[in-house]
Amino acid sequence: MPPDRLPAPTDRSRWAAWLLEVAAVTAFFAAAGSWPAPDTNEPHYLAKARHFHDPSWCAGDFFLETSEPHHVFYRLMGPVAAMLPLEQAAWVGRIAGWLSLAAGILWSLSAVVDGSPGFSWWRLLAAAIWSLAVRHTTASGEWVIGGCEGKVFAWALVLASSGWFARGRPEMTWLTSGIATAFHAVVGGWSLVACVLAMVTTRSFRPGNVVAWIAGAAFAAIGVVPALALSRGVEPAAAFEAIRAYVVERLPHHLLVDTFADGMVARHLLAAVLAWTLLAIVRRGASLDRLAAFVAAAVAIAIGGCFLSLLSQVVPQVALPLARFYWFRLADGLVPLLLAVAATLAFREKVPSRLGRGMLAATLSLLAIDLVNESRHWPLPWRPEVASRADRHVVPAAWKEVCGWVRDNTPPSSRFLTPRGSSSFQWRAERPEVVAWKHVPQDLAGIVEWRRRLLDAFAAEGVGSLRGLERSTAVFGAERVREIAKRYDADYCIVPNDVETSHGTLPFDRVFANDRYAVYRIPR
Repeated sequence: MPPDRLPAPTDRSRWAAWLLEVAAVTAFFAAAGSWPAPDTNEPHYLAKARHFHDPSWCAGDFFLETSEPHHVFYRLMGPVAAMLPLEQAAWVGRIAGWLSLAAGILWSLSAVVDGSPGFSWWRLLAAAIWSLAVRHTTASGEWVIGGCEGKVFAWALVLASSGWFARGRPEMTWLTSGIATAFHAVVGGWSLVACVLAMVTTRSFRPGNVVAWIAGAAFAAIGVVPALALSRGVEPAAAFEAIRAYVVERLPHHLLVDTFADGMVARHLLAAVLAWTLLAIVRRGASLDRLAAFVAAAVAIAIGGCFLSLLSQVVPQVALPLARFYWFRLADGLVPLLLAVAATLAFREKVPSRLGRGMLAATLSLLAIDLVNESRHWPLPWRPEVASRADRHVVPAAWKEVCGWVRDNTPPSSRFLTPRGSSSFQWRAERPEVVAWKHVPQDLAGIVEWRRRLLDAFAAEGVGSLRGLERSTAVFGAERVREIAKRYDADYCIVPNDVETSHGTLPFDRVFANDRYAVYRIPR
């Protein structure tokens, strides 16, 4: 049958092709993000979600009882985290997140790469390139494909927003970005800003569907209002100290460009240069120009973050309160998108040539190498256990053992002094702890208290900085342990054995020990 007389695809076949693409891209993301649970941030967000749904779980834990703006995520995942073991809840949330990301990026790619209703290998190639680029070309270390937390779903909606903008539908961009803001105020909020900037630069604003504009603002308020409330009730001096602790002492590697890991800014800039270079050689259209404008708006926001980083050295009182809003986050995810789109369009146009076929083959080889490399951390049942990224600052097997003993042999209300590097104690032991470096609260009052607890538990007398903290309170001796336990109502202390060996055995009842950690009951 001649091509011009081929039957049009039915609605059922279109849906089948779309679902097959979503499944394939979800598999790409699962290949990249299938680390053993808990992943880096899952003890932070899923423990919060479970406590949000069931406040009796780990009741009395300082971090879990601080204020948070991620209410939408907690309301959705809280029942799951309470009904299932946390590890199973993490996998449920991950799969839902990867499916959402797949749908979001395919909606974006179908606007600029290949809008055919059938199955498209070009869209799959672009999604695979984005998966690789978003993991290796970020400036501030933003991650999108990984564990279960609210920002994954926000990113899925931001990717969909870019697709709406490419289609010339700014009102739908505003709506989907508003829903993203309900999930995560920073990720979605910057997408709203990028929408406005891109509309200005492309002169594409039109009222369109007024309901979409109103609904987008209403959804955004669900995320923004609780986020703004995190600053209430704190004196200005204390508020600035909390902000300085958050930006300068705890998270400068995400917020201040001069502290980013070596090479990350260079890789990000090279990705941006390559993306716009490839755009210059492919056939352009209105949709691609609009997508490029949306990404350029994200880059402009990141440039603003660079200026704030410079100003933080001169006028910290002005710059640091603004720098805490992750100015580089949106560009970290969207520059790889533009690179993936431009590279795929270049391949598509040049494949008939020998050079084009060679470049495509090289790219597919790199993607295959990346797949083999990522497979090393898949938690497959027939291989030795792979350590989760949440446990990289502890000895994983021994830490799981000691947490399991605590869960099975101590009262649920027992509070613990834990090593500073632990981040999965609530997850594994299901008991409250005094403080952990990883679990920084989101509200300013909570940050002030978190910093005070860290200094009390891990800093030498007279030290007022979070730099150079010790690994364990036991370093300072039995009297310090007893004092901190009394101050924060702690019942037990978990001490690394090498700390105990170097600084002497604590004169308390040693109720459990393995080859790496010991548990002491602290007398009242």
